[in-house]
Amino acid sequence: MMVSRGITLLGMAGWTWKIVLALVACNHLALMWPFFFAVGCNAKIENQFKQSAPVLRERGVTLTELRVPSSVMAGVKSGVVLDCLYTLRPNSVGLVVAWYFNNSARPVYQWIPGQKPLSIGVFRHRANLDYKVSDDNETMHRALHIINPTIELSGDYRCVVSTYHDEDFMIKRMIVYSPEKKFEVYQKRVNNDTVRVTCMVSGVYPVPRLTLFNNSVIDKQSYPLANSRVDINRLKDSTYDVIISVLISNEEITTQSTLDCELKIPDTPYVKRKTFVFFQDPNAASHTCSTVFHAIVFYWVLKVIAY
Repeated sequence: MMVSRGITLLGMAGWTWKIVLALVACNHLALMWPFFFAVGCNAKIENQFKQSAPVLRERGVTLTELRVPSSVMAGVKSGVVLDCLYTLRPNSVGLVVAWYFNNSARPVYQWIPGQKPLSIGVFRHRANLDYKVSDDNETMHRALHIINPTIELSGDYRCVVSTYHDEDFMIKRMIVYSPEKKFEVYQKRVNNDTVRVTCMVSGVYPVPRLTLFNNSVIDKQSYPLANSRVDINRLKDSTYDVIISVLISNEEITTQSTLDCELKIPDTPYVKRKTFVFFQDPNAASHTCSTVFHAIVFYWVLKVIAY
C-alpha cells in the first residue's frame, strides 16, 4: 500500500510540473505575440507594396510644345498657323493628331499619317488641308492652318496626339480681335459753364477699354479723367460699340487744352490714341471762317464798284 501511494504522489507531482511548464510557455507566447504580429503585418504590407508599385515604361508619344498665338487680327491675309510638336518612340503605331475647339466632343481637324487631313464642323471650309509643316511622314500635317480667321474662332484650342498605347494633349487660348471701324472724339456744350466731351468707337471685338486723358500743359503729363461714363452696346455681328463721355467745366479748359482718348483691346497688343483740342466755344471755328469769308466778299464787292 505504501509503495502504491508513493507512485501516485510522484505521478501527481509530474503532472503538476507539466502544468506549470505549460503555463510558463503560454506566458512567453503571450509576450512574443505582438512581435510575431508586427513582423507578419510588415511582411504583408511589404508584399502588397511590391505588388502595387507601378511599372515605369517609356511613353509612346509625348507632346513637347503647343504653338498657338495668344491673339491674331481678324481677316489677316496670311491666316494663322497652330502647331503641335511631339516626339514618338521608335516603332510606335496608330498615330493620330486631332485638334479640338472649345468644348467640342468631336475634333475640328484630324490627321492620320498616310491619309489626307480632315476638317469638320465650323472649320470645314476654314482649314487649309494642303498645308505642310514639314516633309516628314510622321509630322507633315500636324499643324492647323486657319484661313481668314474671324472673331467667332476666338477660344480654347486643344491638340491631342495619340497612338495605340498612349495619348498626350495641351490647351491654349487664342483671341481673334477686330479693330474699330469708327473712332471719333467730339465736344458738345451742355450750358454756359460746361462742355461734354465724348469718345466713340464702333465695330470692335472683344469689348475694348476706353480711357480719357487730360494732357497737362504744365508738366507735359497725361492724367486719366475721373467721373467718366461708359456705355457698351453689343451689335448683331457680335462686335461692340463703346462710348465714354465726361463733363468738363470752363475753368478746366484753356486755349491750349488737349484731351486723349485711348482705345485698348484686352489681351492683345492693339492700342490706339486720338487727340482732341478744346475750344472755348464749340462754334468758334465756324464763326471765324464765316467772318473771314464775309470780309473777302466785301473786299471784292468794293473792288468791283471802284472799277
